[in-house]
Amino acid sequence: MKPSSTRLLPLALAALLAACTTPRAPEPAAPPRLPAAWLTPQAGGAELAPAWWQGLGDPALPGLIDKAWAQSPTLAQARARLALAQAQRQAAQAALGPQTQGQVAASRGQTAPPLSPSSAANWTVQASWELDLFGAARASRDAAGARAEAAALTLDHARQNLAVEVGQALLAWRHADAQLALARADEALAERLARADAQAARAGTLSASQAALSQTLAAAARTATQAWVEQRGAWLQTLALLVADDAATLAPQLGSQPLPAPAALAVGVLPATLLERRADLAAALRQWQAASLEAQGTAIAEHAPQLSFSALVGRGRWELGAGTVSGTIWNLAPTLTIPLFDTGGRAAATASARAQEAEARAGLEAQWRGAVAEVEQALLRWHAAQARRREAEATLGHWQRIAEASGAQARAGLLSGYALARDERNALTARSDALDAAREQAAAYLQLVRALGGGWTENKNT
Repeated sequence: MKPSSTRLLPLALAALLAACTTPRAPEPAAPPRLPAAWLTPQAGGAELAPAWWQGLGDPALPGLIDKAWAQSPTLAQARARLALAQAQRQAAQAALGPQTQGQVAASRGQTAPPLSPSSAANWTVQASWELDLFGAARASRDAAGARAEAAALTLDHARQNLAVEVGQALLAWRHADAQLALARADEALAERLARADAQAARAGTLSASQAALSQTLAAAARTATQAWVEQRGAWLQTLALLVADDAATLAPQLGSQPLPAPAALAVGVLPATLLERRADLAAALRQWQAASLEAQGTAIAEHAPQLSFSALVGRGRWELGAGTVSGTIWNLAPTLTIPLFDTGGRAAATASARAQEAEARAGLEAQWRGAVAEVEQALLRWHAAQARRREAEATLGHWQRIAEASGAQARAGLLSGYALARDERNALTARSDALDAAREQAAAYLQLVRALGGGWTENKNT
């Protein structure tokens, strides 16, 4: 017998009602009073490329970043959270469809009356389906989907941050390695001066206090050398931790490379469009959208009735005494549940969900404003580091010329070895300052890379 159109009409109306009441996630909007442009002057140069590390010219850096992405426990945790969120989204999707299960049962016993042994056996297939007429379950499904997207974006953000941290650790190690070489050279010069002063003091041509001062300066140079040994070792351990490798096997792979002179970056985005360039902001947006959908779904569930269907079909056999009965088993049971009174439990759940949505919205705005501040701070640091490096290199050039002239005079017998060593120490100090300035510029570049999202863009995972 075919169902009549009048019987199908309620189902059609229910489907239409469900389609019209599906909750929707809110769209992003720039926070109020967000700056329309950057306060700090632009650094100039090219836009940040997705593979920005290639521009630093360090041959070891790309391989280290790849190793970190493949082996980092931090990324492994983020991947596990993504897998969990995806499984929760799949479970929420499955809850919208019918559920079926099969069952086979057999029993043998004696019951009253008539206190005679009996047997029963049956198999059944059961099905149940709760119709989501008003969209509460679909809101939960979409919220789970938004949280899965947030987990994927969080993984992207972790990858970008890890690449920056590897770059910072490698350049800090190179800086410490170069400073250690200078410290050892300075220590050798200081020891030479201390020996010369000690000899002059014994000859009576130099006061004992001046000789003691030279010994103090030599001791300070030895201490500085040891400090750079510790710094280099600490940064090597940090780098090994980031790439999940052994420090002893990692060190020979790094080689020797000067600190880079990174080019300036153009900040081509506006504060309001940072959302499209930073995966952490995009993740915060998805979290807010998920919280909004959950709040809508909870509010619907507070008042909306629930309609569910359950059905059962199977075969059974019963034996009682000498008689046997067998036949088909079936059951169809629609259930309508209407919320009436629960002493405020559902209202409290709705209020809680709305509070979580407000918290997520405020969190997104806070992260947005924090990201704007990070870009401004990075631009300021970049300009200051650029100026300091120019000054340090100019000073280094000045002292190098002095040291070269002193060397020529010493070879001609016009300058004492003591004076030459003093000028050489001054040149080493200037070179050390130039190294510090180069590291500061590289650190400022990496800070700006991080603030701009590490080359990530919406709908384009790097």
